[in-house]
Amino acid sequence: MDSQVRFSGFGGQGVILMGIVLARAAALYDRRVGGDGKEVRKSAIQTQSYGPSARGGHSKCDVKISDAEMLYPFVEVPDYLVIMSQQAYAKYIQERKPDTKIIIDPDLVFDRPKGDVYHISATTAAEETVGTRIVANVVMLGAFREISDIVSLESLERALLESVPKPTHDLNRSALKLGAKLASEAVEKRSKG
Repeated sequence: MDSQVRFSGFGGQGVILMGIVLARAAALYDRRVGGDGKEVRKSAIQTQSYGPSARGGHSKCDVKISDAEMLYPFVEVPDYLVIMSQQAYAKYIQERKPDTKIIIDPDLVFDRPKGDVYHISATTAAEETVGTRIVANVVMLGAFREISDIVSLESLERALLESVPKPTHDLNRSALKLGAKLASEAVEKRSKG
């Protein structure tokens, strides 16, 4: 099964790191047992692009994950669209299917799309709960994982800790778990109607 993911925001938010961590978790650490009892290994491809300026311009990172060999490396239409800025919303919101799951940070994305939408206040939660907005991307990554269930939390955490400086491990671990908690609350709230 293929999963196509697009993380988007503005330069400096850590959007590229989100994609790198997800691809690493899927390709290197996430192992599941298939219906035949054999271990299913995944492959992952990560691509990225920046707007006209590295900081402040739009930024996106695409990840394709599959149980089979992939012949085309690019995300055409994402199954999951994570949007962390209004500028990214304007640029990428049209690139979706009717059933694309959309995850937005409502404090930085002011338009409200229709469809299967989750509101995760990653920036505010990072600032108020963890103490710094610099890990808002990791909060959003934890929320994405909870909503998508594409990889296990353990494999995502392992990939994350290999991708960030050791002195920030506790901070990033807390941010990842906070994101998962926020997403669980959002899913529960949606199920209650």
